[in-house]
Amino acid sequence: MTYHIRLIELLTLDNEVPGPVGIVYSTAPRTAIGVDGRTYYVKGCNDTLAFAEVCGCRLAAIVGLPVPNAQIASFAGDFYAAVTEVESKVQNVAPWLNSPAGITNLEDLFGTIVVDAWLANDDRNMGNLVGTPAGNRQIRLTMIDFEKSKTLAMNPTIESARLDPRRIWPTSELGARLRQIRPQHPPRRYLDSIRSVTADAVREIVLSTARDVPLVTWGDASVDVLLGRAQRIQPLMEEIWPRN
Repeated sequence: MTYHIRLIELLTLDNEVPGPVGIVYSTAPRTAIGVDGRTYYVKGCNDTLAFAEVCGCRLAAIVGLPVPNAQIASFAGDFYAAVTEVESKVQNVAPWLNSPAGITNLEDLFGTIVVDAWLANDDRNMGNLVGTPAGNRQIRLTMIDFEKSKTLAMNPTIESARLDPRRIWPTSELGARLRQIRPQHPPRRYLDSIRSVTADAVREIVLSTARDVPLVTWGDASVDVLLGRAQRIQPLMEEIWPRN
């Protein structure tokens, strides 16, 4: 995926986005229209949430996870995380999890757990998966919502170290279903991709995003933590995978 690293200017900042039935979004995302004419989902404001959401999406993209384009956006002098709308989206993907043959990229769903382990993101649930029709009654999944990643939080060294790896496994209905259908091992493709990510790539994503959010001063610490966890991704997954 190719990312636009520049700031995007928003023309409007609109209504809050309702979640799927039974799910309330804690980050109160809103819709917005950019100068490029695209619809964006916007969250955070001059804060950790905006920084972590954009960085998390960009980092997930460079290791191969299907995610929407994310960038920092400006509106009336403030800075937000802006994530492009997934076209023709299917918001409730639960029926397809009961028949996994209907998901064309099931490996990516398990790869999400590997990426969440790298980012120290313990907020994966049914509400942050989005489907796109793929024909023959199948869907392709896109992963959203990375703002709870501890590697991108203030004091990332302490916050990520405090996180029990077992909490990385998805929660509630999603976690229960994935326990039933998980493969014996996490996807090798994602383990290899994260291990081989370069320091320059991580530094470019994190520091360029931090420059766009003036209150974020811990970019260098986030880079160090991310590179360390990338090299330890195999033992991290050994803690997560067999225990759930």
